[in-house]
Amino acid sequence: PRDGSLIVSGWDDGKIRAFKPVTGALEFVINDAHPEGVTAIAVTNDSESIISGGQGGAVRFWSMESRKMIVSLKEHKSPVSSIVVR
Repeated sequence: PRDGSLIVSGWDDGKIRAFKPVTGALEFVINDAHPEGVTAIAVTNDSESIISGGQGGAVRFWSMESRKMIVSLKEHKSPVSSIVVR
């Protein structure tokens, strides 16, 4: 989130993890976000969604509240290397 309450990160084990910045405590995990590994991650400006890119080329939108996938887009054949939110 843009308010600094969480640090959201993508991992090569395919999981998305969120941590509390001050304590480092794990807040939540999204398992199997991208089976081949998460290669890019961003949070929307309203902090309602996480956008992740994977080694397999998929881009996925996740609900920050429920941690459930909203949509999966598979337009790339190569790994997603960055995500820009405007």
